[in-house]
Amino acid sequence: MMEDKETIEKSLFSDTSAYLDIMNQPRHVSKAHAPMTQEDRAAQFSPFAALTGYHRLLAEIGKRYQHKKYLTADELQQIKAELTKIENEKVMPRLRIEYFNAKNGFYEEYCGQLKRINQQSHQLLFKDTTEIPIQNIRKIKRDQ
Repeated sequence: MMEDKETIEKSLFSDTSAYLDIMNQPRHVSKAHAPMTQEDRAAQFSPFAALTGYHRLLAEIGKRYQHKKYLTADELQQIKAELTKIENEKVMPRLRIEYFNAKNGFYEEYCGQLKRINQQSHQLLFKDTTEIPIQNIRKIKRDQ
């Protein structure tokens, strides 16, 4: 199968017979235009020119996440167990959450009345419309 593919590729891409009339011609040098620099020639063929600034953006976001401490499997399991207890209660409690804020790159503490736990989006939704991703939570305490 692989040999067939290679044979087909060679026949398609190695046949230069259609270009025999121009293959040995000298390269044209324009009298009206100065030769293009290698940098300019390379720039017009640059495949990722549309992504200019993208690497800077990735580096900036990477700097924010330098401060994040990723939880161990046991710590994450403890948080999920606590959330399961909370979810089974009749009245959603007021919580004090220590979490990683991805917008500013630091840990913050938030205190508010829990509205519900959204299992599809893996977020805690609070009455004041604050949303906190579960994977960014470091500590959960009930606020009295």
